[in-house]
Amino acid sequence: MSTDMLSKMSSLKTFLPFLSICFQVGTAAPFLPVSDPGNEGGWELIEGVSDEFNGDTLDTSKWHNLGSNGDYLGEWKGRAPSQYSADNVSVSGGKLIIASRWDPDFAFSETRGSNGLSYGKPAPVTTAAIISKTKFHYGYMEMRCRAADGPVSSSFWTTGKGGEIDVFEHFGNNPDNPSSAYRYHTSFHDWRKGSTSFGQRIWTSDHTLNYRVADDFHVYGLEWDPDFLRIYADGKLIYGVTRQELGDQWVAVNEQKIWIDSETFDWEIAPAKLKASDFGEKSKFVIDYCRVWKRSKPSSGLKPRKNLLANSSFEDGLEGWNGEGTSSKNAHSGQSAAALETSGKVQQTVNVKPNTTYVLSAWAMSPDTNEKNLWFKSYLNVASYGGPKVGTQFFMPGYHRKSLQFTTGPESRTATIFITNQPQGKRSIFDTFELFEATK
Repeated sequence: MSTDMLSKMSSLKTFLPFLSICFQVGTAAPFLPVSDPGNEGGWELIEGVSDEFNGDTLDTSKWHNLGSNGDYLGEWKGRAPSQYSADNVSVSGGKLIIASRWDPDFAFSETRGSNGLSYGKPAPVTTAAIISKTKFHYGYMEMRCRAADGPVSSSFWTTGKGGEIDVFEHFGNNPDNPSSAYRYHTSFHDWRKGSTSFGQRIWTSDHTLNYRVADDFHVYGLEWDPDFLRIYADGKLIYGVTRQELGDQWVAVNEQKIWIDSETFDWEIAPAKLKASDFGEKSKFVIDYCRVWKRSKPSSGLKPRKNLLANSSFEDGLEGWNGEGTSSKNAHSGQSAAALETSGKVQQTVNVKPNTTYVLSAWAMSPDTNEKNLWFKSYLNVASYGGPKVGTQFFMPGYHRKSLQFTTGPESRTATIFITNQPQGKRSIFDTFELFEATK
């Protein structure tokens, strides 16, 4: 080999590490929302409330671990009978792990929880919570995670003066209600002093996923803008609502801090039904990352999407629909709605694309429900789309919105949308159906 060639190879060997470093720095894509990989929003990561959970311990420069050294920072200790334990927080393999345990040796507080129940009784369950040390004001929140596969919540939420945003409150396993494991629940809570709804959940988006939240990792996102909210699952838009639509229900106007936690939900499962075998390796909430961005480019707001259903608000009676329905003047919007006065269903078959995800929603009410001992249900469903029937239920006496998602089969060209009050057959009124193709 010539001296000239050796010289060139030596120079190249020296240059390659520098070239590699430059390539990594210069071309490595920044973390971007799964919903906006092209960065049309000009997203800038807010480091103080974002974490990749690398390393082997929680980054205490960013997070409070509630209960550390017995300190709950003046915040609550968890939803009784469960109580937060700092020992249930760990970081391993690039993941944050929040464990829920049957923990009879834990020194539970002798005070009662905000729900009036005792900590540790009748179920000695410990959970955990971390809270960001810094706050942010508007932005896009995203988490990739797998919910705990047990009778506890796995939640991503924020609180600030006057209001709370629940990005999601997943409930991984309720043996009495298997549908809980498919629910993507987003809400506002009212913490405005003097408000007549203080402490209450004041607005809710109740969406049914087509997968169990505890089966695998998925990405959940929420854009909190001064004028609207957008909710995403795996980068797909599932719902958007404006501040103008919510009016006085829009309570999230001040800076927020991030919460990541697990709790027992006494309205999902009675504490007396909890048992030691419910807790173990599966009852762990595993988080890959928590990321929050601020927008640097103007937003186009909520763009209108094409509703695939004909006569979706029943302004033309039951035209385009089949079944036992009748017209009703008790409308959610417009002048008309539809009703089932006796046992039956109302349905419409619509054209769809194969291998495509859709979001279906409706507003409905069960006027004979008294919220005490009489609960009457109706069900919104999709069938004949290349997959198993997917449904969600309505049971409140006033209008409330529910949504669900489904993905068509490889050969599917149509889907059947229907609402039914069977098997109870009690009066149901419904309005404002929407069927959209899920997009980024």
